[in-house]
Amino acid sequence: MKMNEYNRSVASDVLVAIAGLGEGSKSFAEVEGALQGALARFDSDGSGVHNAVRAAETDLEAIQFTRRLEEQRPAVIARLDELRAFIETASDA
Repeated sequence: MKMNEYNRSVASDVLVAIAGLGEGSKSFAEVEGALQGALARFDSDGSGVHNAVRAAETDLEAIQFTRRLEEQRPAVIARLDELRAFIETASDA
């Protein structure tokens, strides 16, 4: 299902944070904060974006506590790439 306009704007903030991590302008903590902040703002529009962001935020926390430091960044980037793809698909649907 397609995201509503409000959720698109919230998701846009998430995408900016994800891009910032990839560019090195955002820290892991800043991205995690952006995900947590977005969770409180999403409308229930049936698109699944809230659940996708919640799952990603949970996975990032697990990565932080279960992986060695040098393994964390690649794992976080891979997980956030999945979230980015979901958001882009839900935005275009």
